[in-house]
Amino acid sequence: MTVAAEGSLLTRAGTALIRSCKEAGLDTTGVTLLRDFANTVYRLEGEGVVVRLAQATAPGKLDRLTTSVRVTRWLVEQGFPTIRPLEVKQPVAAEGFLATFWRHEEHVGPPPDPAQLGPLLRRLHDLPPVPFELPTHDPFGPVRRAIDAALSLGEDDRRWLIERCERLSEIYYERMEFALPYGLIHADAHRGNMIRTRDGFLLCDWDGVCAGPREVDLIPTLQGIRFGLTERQRSNFSEAYGYDATRWEGYPVLRDMRELQTLTAVLRNAHRDRTARDELTHRLGSLRAGDDRLWHPL
Repeated sequence: MTVAAEGSLLTRAGTALIRSCKEAGLDTTGVTLLRDFANTVYRLEGEGVVVRLAQATAPGKLDRLTTSVRVTRWLVEQGFPTIRPLEVKQPVAAEGFLATFWRHEEHVGPPPDPAQLGPLLRRLHDLPPVPFELPTHDPFGPVRRAIDAALSLGEDDRRWLIERCERLSEIYYERMEFALPYGLIHADAHRGNMIRTRDGFLLCDWDGVCAGPREVDLIPTLQGIRFGLTERQRSNFSEAYGYDATRWEGYPVLRDMRELQTLTAVLRNAHRDRTARDELTHRLGSLRAGDDRLWHPL
C-alpha cells in the first residue's frame, strides 16, 4: 500500500462506516471516532453501538472476525462477562474494511488492576470446550506480515526482526512443553481489554480468539513490566489466576515473543503516525540492545 493510499485511510473508513451501518440497519447520526490505530473504532451515540473497522487485506481476517463474533455469542450463552456482539449478520465488508458491531459499554471508575484480570482468565479457561472448530494460535504470522508490510523500517532492522522471529520459532517455541492445558484463549488478554461496568468487569477485543496454550493469555500482563507494571501487580495477577507462569521454564521465550507481537501495530502505522514511529524506534533500540527500559503504550 502506498503512502498516498494510507493517507486516505480514515476517509475510506468513514465511507465504510456509513455503508456497513446501512447494511446492518444502524443509524450513523451522532457518530464519534474513538480510535484510529490497529483498528478504526466508532461509537454510534444514538444506537449505543461500537463499530470496529479492520482492514480486510490481512490473510484470514474475515475468518478470524467471524470466529470472534461466534465465540462471543457462545460466551454470552455461557454467562461469561464479555462485550456483546449485535444480533446482525456480520462481519460486513465495505471499502476494503471488515466491520463488526458491538454493544457499547460505558467504562466507570478507575482503570482495572491486573489482579482483576486473573479471575476472568481463570473463568475463561475453565469453560467447557467450545462446540465448534477454532483457529490455531499463530504467534508469528501477524508479526511477520507486519514486518513485510512496514513502510518506515530500515533494511537492517527488518533483517534483525525476521531473524529473531525465526530463532524464537524454530529453536524455542516449536520444542516447548507447556504446563497448562491447551484450549480456548483470548490471545491478547491485558487490562486494557477490560471494561469496568457498574455490574462488574467485561473482557473485550476478541479479534485474536483461538485455540492455543493457556500460558499465552498470562504473558501480556507478566510482560507488562515493560509498560510500568510493578512486581506486586504481576504477583497479584498470578495469585488471582492461580498459577505463576514466571516460574515456568518457558516463560522467557513467551515473554520475548510477546515483545515482538507488541510491535505489530506500530510497524503498520509508523509511516503515518509520528508517535508510532518514535515508539517503534524506541522499542527496536531497546530490543536490539537487550535492555529493560520502559516502553510507552499507544
